[in-house]
Amino acid sequence: MQVGVIPEETAVLIRWKKRSDNHVLVRMKAEAVLYASEGVNISIIAKMVERTERTVLEWLAEWQATRMCSVLTGHAGNQNAAKLTRTQKEELKAILAQPPSRSGVHAEFWDVPAIREVVKIMFDVEYQADSSYQLLLRLCGLSLELPDPFDEHRNEKAITRRMAEVKTEVKALLDQGWEVYTADEVRLEHEAETRRMWLPRGQRTKLSVDRKKTSQSFFGALSLTSKKVKLYPIEGNQNTEQTILSLDRLQRETETEKIAVVLDNARFHHAKALTDLYEPGQLLERITPIHLPPYAPDHNPAGHVWNAAKSNIANIQRETPEESSTCSPPTSPAVPSTTTSSTSHSAKPETILFHDSHRGLCKTPDLNLR
Repeated sequence: MQVGVIPEETAVLIRWKKRSDNHVLVRMKAEAVLYASEGVNISIIAKMVERTERTVLEWLAEWQATRMCSVLTGHAGNQNAAKLTRTQKEELKAILAQPPSRSGVHAEFWDVPAIREVVKIMFDVEYQADSSYQLLLRLCGLSLELPDPFDEHRNEKAITRRMAEVKTEVKALLDQGWEVYTADEVRLEHEAETRRMWLPRGQRTKLSVDRKKTSQSFFGALSLTSKKVKLYPIEGNQNTEQTILSLDRLQRETETEKIAVVLDNARFHHAKALTDLYEPGQLLERITPIHLPPYAPDHNPAGHVWNAAKSNIANIQRETPEESSTCSPPTSPAVPSTTTSSTSHSAKPETILFHDSHRGLCKTPDLNLR
């Protein structure tokens, strides 16, 4: 079977056949068409490209029907091929640099439906696959992920100003030999869930699921000098009473006479029942509180510690809450074993140690962890 190939097509096919970066199938099809254009027998062509004679005949039939598009095996001539010119892409990049509303698109953020609409309206171009629009988003330097949620009451200027004050105060206390902790509470939940799966056909399968949902809160204090965390379980809810118990325990187990504790702006951290205890002669007289700015939990190093701890136990199936509470994340020879304390207040707190290579989990420039 001989096929017709014009000189321009021959030149392109030869380049495709020689290029090593093309798909193997593209090179084989180009070679088969070139041989067929010279009248080479189908059986010989099949041996040369290591395909059956039937496959080669199908390739040649597709060549006669769609010419060059048939060689590119769906990567050219399809509905997902690049349709925007370079100038149009630059224009699209300028459009996507502005909110969708500027282009008449009713969307909060640029996503696939929004960019599909603007590409259709502005350039009369439409792709079949969502991946083509996703590539356009990446081309314009946009992320496919939604932005992190933030509180509308958050004041970045006030946070920056307050964090500068906190950093200065903490540095001065550390230079004077104080023990400085950053403290934060966390709540862990243990809950079973069911997921879809394939089951044997014709057999009745029973799934036994423990629907009991339990939780445990902890108070953690990260030392800015030793990089160790003292961890205390909280009985019941996080409240002023439990904070007082944890701070009292913290000062009793700290040898340094003067202690500063950096706390967030949880309401119970400002309760009068707690603040009165910082006065001379009261229960927590050794502790000086330092409060972070409002709506800025990301500036608390203890919060980064909780994130690291949660990542070691989240989405891991365990039979009981006790197993989750006492689990140990992976360790290396340079990092001692890490555990959480038991759920009893009488138990001694465990210590979490961080190797130098892991300090990014708890380090923040705001409090100058050294």
